[in-house]
Amino acid sequence: GLKIDPRAKIADLSVGLQQRVEILKALYRGAEILILDEPTAVLTPQEVEDLFGVLRTLKANGTSIVFITHKIKEVLAVSDRVSVLRRGKKVGNKATFETDEQDLAEMMVGRVVLFNVDKRPARPGPEVLRVDRLSVKDQFGHVKVDHVNFSVRRGEVLGIAGVEGNGQSELVEAIAGLRKAASGKIFLGDQDITDSSPLKIREAGFGYVPEDRHRRGLILDYSVADNLILGIHGRKPFVKRGMVRDDHAISENAEHVIEQYDIRPPVPNQLARSLSGGNQ
Repeated sequence: GLKIDPRAKIADLSVGLQQRVEILKALYRGAEILILDEPTAVLTPQEVEDLFGVLRTLKANGTSIVFITHKIKEVLAVSDRVSVLRRGKKVGNKATFETDEQDLAEMMVGRVVLFNVDKRPARPGPEVLRVDRLSVKDQFGHVKVDHVNFSVRRGEVLGIAGVEGNGQSELVEAIAGLRKAASGKIFLGDQDITDSSPLKIREAGFGYVPEDRHRRGLILDYSVADNLILGIHGRKPFVKRGMVRDDHAISENAEHVIEQYDIRPPVPNQLARSLSGGNQ
């Protein structure tokens, strides 16, 4: 049931299909136990359902699976038994049919969790981003974004929905300066940033969190401290006299950000690849 084109290049596959390749590799090598660490972190909802179908088939054929995730609904959907870890200690172990979202959430964080949020009506401010008749092509020359218009106002969350492969990646990459626009304009405030460099767009106040943190977000063999200054590494206080690293300032920045955002483990010189998916 793991449908993969054997002639395709890994770089051209979606994250979901790359994950299937990893599962196939493990099965081909005779693995009887699969450990999946945050396997749905960057998958679309449809890819998650496809993955669950694969896991259920593997389970029916006798494969044992350890499914590591912080997504409670996924635990309840795919597991037979669930253990909860908190700060390195097992704090609970139950058959899945004996527990629910509330119970698992309380074990995970050690307190009562409220699932109902009192959301007040949005009061967005002036327009800060405008996309005007934007068209973008993929690496094969196919139009993936076709004359799209939208705007985002200050204090507003704009959702863009769609199954992977329908132009979301190309749209975001064009806005972030990682891909040229075929036509149309992109404005950040009053500034035309169409086809500007990623550096210029970032300095104009635009931040980009990529869907694939390993390929576009992190340098895995750099320390946490060095990753936290990527993009601003040429600015003061991280350099002295215009070109010399200030390791003390870099370390101080890392300690502050680690404490502020509860990055675990709190070790600035630890390699980024050694962190869990959520902490990355």
